Amino acid sequence: MILVPARNEGPRIGAVVRGARTAAPDVDVVVVVNGSEDDTAQAALEAGATVIHSDPGYGVALLRGYQHALSDHRTTWVVQMDADGQHPPSAIPRMRAELRHHDVVIGSRFAPGGSAPGWPLVRRLTVAAMGATTRALTGCPVRDVVSGLQAFNRRTLEVLCREFSVDLTDANVLVRLHRAGLSIGEVGVVMPTRRGGESMHGGLASAIYAGRTMLAVLDERRR
Repeated sequence: MILVPARNEGPRIGAVVRGARTAAPDVDVVVVVNGSEDDTAQAALEAGATVIHSDPGYGVALLRGYQHALSDHRTTWVVQMDADGQHPPSAIPRMRAELRHHDVVIGSRFAPGGSAPGWPLVRRLTVAAMGATTRALTGCPVRDVVSGLQAFNRRTLEVLCREFSVDLTDANVLVRLHRAGLSIGEVGVVMPTRRGGESMHGGLASAIYAGRTMLAVLDERRR
């Protein structure tokens, strides 16, 4: 299953769904629409996705998607990607294949072969520092701890449905999966900046998010 949380991504979601269906033609693409005020749901349906709904919130949408995936006994893996076009569908087969070796696979801008063209230097350094700090504090072997491009096997879905926090959905969740004994790997992915719309990361909001995420990592370390 390909899982895409989406809020007010009407101009972009159709291309994302079509790209995912081309990369994995035998797989259902599920778009979780959360609090949209535009035509995201209709555009996703027209592109061939299955559309489900959740209350507003990125984390809320992810948990709804995980629960939906786990409820289908045929689902053995999920690739999660953003609806803004920054995650290349061409990475789906590689991430799916890497699940033969790991329970969790992260599409990483900092692993060999990965990059983030167009990123400001400050953002690049901030995210790299977040990954280095997370590894140093917890041993969680992930460099790109804020990547929304992730793949999970069914065992991981079971853990997520029990343990997932809708408040923060990046480094702290990966640390929790690592502490649960799940194997985590990374594949390098080139991710351009989002194609329009508004990002939840940027400016003061980005700094606040980074701080909250690191506090959550510290909290996970103490658990």
